[in-house]
Amino acid sequence: MLKLKNVCKYYKIDKDKKIILDNITLDFRDRELVFILGASGSGKSTLLNIIGGNLSCDSGEIWLDGECITNYSDSELDDYRSNVVSNIFQDYNLIDYMTVYDNIMLGFNDGLSKLDIDRLLKGLHIYDKRHMLVSRLSGGEKQRVAIARTLASNPDIILADEPTGALDYATGIAIMEILKRISYSRLVIVVSHDNYLASRYATRIINIKDGKCNYEELHGNHMIKSNLIKKNNKRIMIIKLAIKNLWLKKIRTIFTAFAISLGIISMSLVVNLYSNFNGEIDELESNIVSVFPITISNGEYLNDEAVEESKNDKIIIKDKNKYAYTNKISTKYLEYLQSIKEISYFSYHYDISLPLISDSYKTIDNKYLKILPSTQYIDDNYDILYGRNISTENEILLKVDINNNVDSEILNSFNINTDINYVSVVGRKIKIIANDDYYIKNGNYYVVSNDNNSMYQKSIIELTIVGIIREKEENDNNNYLYCLEGIITSLIELNSRSNIVKDELHSDYNVLGNNLDRDKLLAYLGYQTLPNMINIYVDNLENKDKVIKKLDEYNAQNDKLIYVDTMAGAIDIVRQFIMMITIVLVLFSIVTITISSLMTGILTNIRVLEQKKAIGIFRSLGASKSNIRQLFNLENMFIGTISLIIGILIINLIDQPINNIIDNYMGIGNIFVIRYDLVFLVFIINMLIIKISGLIPAIKASQMDIVKCIYNR
Repeated sequence: MLKLKNVCKYYKIDKDKKIILDNITLDFRDRELVFILGASGSGKSTLLNIIGGNLSCDSGEIWLDGECITNYSDSELDDYRSNVVSNIFQDYNLIDYMTVYDNIMLGFNDGLSKLDIDRLLKGLHIYDKRHMLVSRLSGGEKQRVAIARTLASNPDIILADEPTGALDYATGIAIMEILKRISYSRLVIVVSHDNYLASRYATRIINIKDGKCNYEELHGNHMIKSNLIKKNNKRIMIIKLAIKNLWLKKIRTIFTAFAISLGIISMSLVVNLYSNFNGEIDELESNIVSVFPITISNGEYLNDEAVEESKNDKIIIKDKNKYAYTNKISTKYLEYLQSIKEISYFSYHYDISLPLISDSYKTIDNKYLKILPSTQYIDDNYDILYGRNISTENEILLKVDINNNVDSEILNSFNINTDINYVSVVGRKIKIIANDDYYIKNGNYYVVSNDNNSMYQKSIIELTIVGIIREKEENDNNNYLYCLEGIITSLIELNSRSNIVKDELHSDYNVLGNNLDRDKLLAYLGYQTLPNMINIYVDNLENKDKVIKKLDEYNAQNDKLIYVDTMAGAIDIVRQFIMMITIVLVLFSIVTITISSLMTGILTNIRVLEQKKAIGIFRSLGASKSNIRQLFNLENMFIGTISLIIGILIINLIDQPINNIIDNYMGIGNIFVIRYDLVFLVFIINMLIIKISGLIPAIKASQMDIVKCIYNR
């Protein structure tokens, strides 16, 4: 049984309290048509909204089946509005841009089938209007739709607020006949000011005046069985509403989605380009790992960790022992390196006397003679333009640059002063002059011989150019004469037995008369010589990491030798450059996304204001606060999805132009490859931002007062 006990409602107007309902106590039968009559402002509509759960009373209680609904939680009140009561309004409160069928489905209860809805429409004589927009219906037809929507929720109590107020007499009578029939199976409460209709159709009339009512006492104990256990499935309707709301403003929806897509496009471009550039660098690193060695050299290196604190008023003395470190390659270190199985091959550089004379009897600067790690190194990294690869220690290769140019200094030493064919170069010879042919004794000292012809004729270490090579990938565009290490070790062995070395070993002075100490002079002349620089080559990045780890292990347990990873340094510079560009682009993308998120919040708030009445209607039909939040969140999610589609289309359109621009300016073709996993990740992040941006307006919408929304107050 529905009972009202001492229900009061008042409003504050300029600090004064205006009483609308004053200690209303009523109870209702389970099947009857009750009219509540009263003048405008008497409180009858307020009473109806309190019974319907759309308003709360300031004091008093409403009881249903022994439960006080004034103590219901929000979710219980949603169930109450959804399953127990339903409203018929004077101005219909239909959603004009929806069809008859869709409006009725707003109140659809799981307990009814589509067939039941069709029968309901036929019974109300609006079945043929079911797919028509309600904006095209007459007043009587709209009221029938409102009644159908009410009945579709299969409520126990129907509340009708001036259901005939906007209708002509004949249509009003027809509507009242429908309500009369409905009252045979449930409670119908009608608020009206029409005494004639009340006297004709009501089973009981309650008059309200000045917030009080007169009524007759009820006899009997007719219980109303509530349906709070039923739950309406609002999810499908929420989705339909979201789609229809966006479709109604489709142009704005498309422009909003386009604006949001700019954030997706910019961020997708950034992450894709960054990923692709890093992938390109990783591939480059893998391709050139065998070309750029890890280098260990004798000499001094700065210790970056030893930094003195600056002082503005003083000159600070640097302690060389702290800021400088001296590398010195030892036999022990060489043996350790040779035990590392991950090293593919070594290249050694010796600081020794290395005079070079061409077959034209001209000297060649020894900076042009470079030791090969191995013949395989040539096969892996060079194209042989003419001739063949080295097969013996007495053969060399001429390396040209990427444009087939060679330094004039090298060619002039062979008396070549004009452009020349490959065949004219292959077969030319040079000689490395041994100590006994290069140094002549003059008294107690040795001097350099000036007779190139005689030195060339005497020397036995002869090298022949057997091929011309060019790098497959441009890494070092200089020119060299490549030889194998074996010829250098043969020279060192020969020079270690030379006359100048023997005399230095038995002398107490420098036989060349220079400033080198004894050990350095002997090493320079080829006696007990260790390399002053070692180049370590590996064939893949994994082995390189292992080699570096083992070099660090040696340094941790022995005298440290600093090594230089030239490739890593170059790659790091490129990575840092790309990172700086990426940061700039990311900041731009963040600005774009921030603007789109602010726009999302503003437009969501606009949609809330536009749909204020629809929110009230939906809430009065039992939609929960979370349903309202879901509605606007869904709209934003749909807009976000449309923005993703727009973004993907635009990214695919600009894919090739971007590649063309990068190729023209950087010479890198097809660097921009769309990775849809990254685009999807950006989309997910963007959707989260959109959801957060629209959260405050969505929460605001869910907290709106039902009555104020419906009556647009």
